[in-house]
Amino acid sequence: MSASINGKPLTGRHVALILAAFFGVMFAVNGAFVYFALGSFSGLSEYDAYKRGLAYNEEIDHRARQIARGWQPALSFEQMVAAEGKLILSILGPDGRNLEDLEVVATIRRPVIEGTDQSLSLIYDEKNYTADIIFMGSGQWDVSILAHGGGYEEPYRLDKRIWVK
Repeated sequence: MSASINGKPLTGRHVALILAAFFGVMFAVNGAFVYFALGSFSGLSEYDAYKRGLAYNEEIDHRARQIARGWQPALSFEQMVAAEGKLILSILGPDGRNLEDLEVVATIRRPVIEGTDQSLSLIYDEKNYTADIIFMGSGQWDVSILAHGGGYEEPYRLDKRIWVK
């Protein structure tokens, strides 16, 4: 049995060249994908993951101490216009009354884009802690709140992901 291409016989050399061309194109395309993927996102979401993993039990203890306070936090985001809005934090004490004497700081960052972190202070307005914010683009944003005070040395931490349209 013999094969032919356009009337020419198909030889072992032709098959080898076809295979080499196929794998060459495949390696070139995969190499381009790897180059662009590593150039756009390093793959690291936590720079010191090993040490954070070792401190996991401390994180569990910290969370238990926060729950023991009996505070009831509620964080919301009200979008006013494109990429602008207001963060609103309500923190109720164990008695159900607003906690008024806190120093509240928020850090806002993109989950996968570096260099967009913002820090801002939330101001108490007789009911909630609020801050106006202008985002550097739409999409998902991680908000980390640290509330200092309330008779505790250790800050109260609240993490939430919000979506900006």
